[in-house]
Amino acid sequence: MDIPTYIEQIKKTYGITNDYALAKKLKVSQPEANWFRRGKKVPNATTCIRMANLLKKNPVEILIVAQKDRAAPEEKSHWAMALSAVDVMKHVPQRPRYIPQKVEAIGQELRQLESQMLSYEGTIAQNEAIQLLKTVETTIDSMMERWQIWKRDGPLFPSYLLGNQAAVQRGVTVRRMFIFSREQMTDESVIHDGLQVLDDQRRAGISAFFGFREQLASTLTYQRLVAEFRALGVKAEINAALFDNEILIFSRSYTTRDFGMNSGSIPITVIDQLNISWKPEHLRDLNPCPLFETRYVFEYQGERPFKAQIGRFLRAHPSDKG
Repeated sequence: MDIPTYIEQIKKTYGITNDYALAKKLKVSQPEANWFRRGKKVPNATTCIRMANLLKKNPVEILIVAQKDRAAPEEKSHWAMALSAVDVMKHVPQRPRYIPQKVEAIGQELRQLESQMLSYEGTIAQNEAIQLLKTVETTIDSMMERWQIWKRDGPLFPSYLLGNQAAVQRGVTVRRMFIFSREQMTDESVIHDGLQVLDDQRRAGISAFFGFREQLASTLTYQRLVAEFRALGVKAEINAALFDNEILIFSRSYTTRDFGMNSGSIPITVIDQLNISWKPEHLRDLNPCPLFETRYVFEYQGERPFKAQIGRFLRAHPSDKG
């Protein structure tokens, strides 16, 4: 559907044969009526609502069509998809209950689209991140403060790791930075876990980097990033990734769930809330890429260089000063 199609419906419904009568019905000027009819101009919101009332249609339908007609060519498909969702919502049956609930979820996403940020909770959060991996074309840059979720008993292993590996195999450059704390680096078992995670990343073709929180905290880049994420409600460690410099995802909160069956289950930490944003100011302010350029971030080259950096770090920070 497009605006000229609705105009033709109005003319047919009310027996209108000329632009003068059309303009009078729409309460616009005659030149405007002519432009609407020929698709040379898109009506404003007030006129769209008036058209909907004349045709006894839901105003949202015509408002979205107007947005589609007004949009750049590469954006038209998004508005067409939104129109399809509205059509589904208008004709959804009341039984079974799954259908209305699914449509309600679609409606929530449509409302979120206006703010240029989608929010997901529970298991669907991780699924959305995996779907993004399937569409990325050139780059992924990420920082991980809660890096333990990459461990072999963690929620990102192996599904998300394999998704990264598949992206690398089709030519995507993936850089991932893991941030360790002084407390963690004084525990041999945690160092062992960190090495396992870094080695898994490198085997998957990912360029793995690491840094130490206490050193990074002295940089303005890290301080600014923390402040921006806190402003958006990220209370715990920062996990964020930028896809193709177009889409940013970040975890807002985490929860603990039992993994496994009966007495053999173990508690693991999983992402509980995930945000996906393409808002320009978010891409600018929450971009993890500048952190890679600081002097406290090192590319992972193997166990020995990694442990050597830990030694230098611990000597420079003999006690945890917070």
